[in-house]
Amino acid sequence: MAEQIIKQPDGRLAVFSTITDSLIVLDASPEEIVEWRSKRAAANERARTRQELDRLLDENDPGPYYQFAMTWAQVVAKGRGSGPTNA
Repeated sequence: MAEQIIKQPDGRLAVFSTITDSLIVLDASPEEIVEWRSKRAAANERARTRQELDRLLDENDPGPYYQFAMTWAQVVAKGRGSGPTNA
């Protein structure tokens, strides 16, 4: 566990990083902790998706899925009977 949420003596919350051995959030409410973690998770997922797309769109890269990559034709054949979900 790299982070631990700590209850401060005044009832507010803090986040301690076990990587840096330091407090990285102080005097937060529960909702602020949720928002802080959500924003970080969203930023991390955007970065991960960009890396995946970069690999997928690079003609000289074997791609992000290696031997598990499917072609459009394979996906269409597997997906018959189930409709797509739009993002």
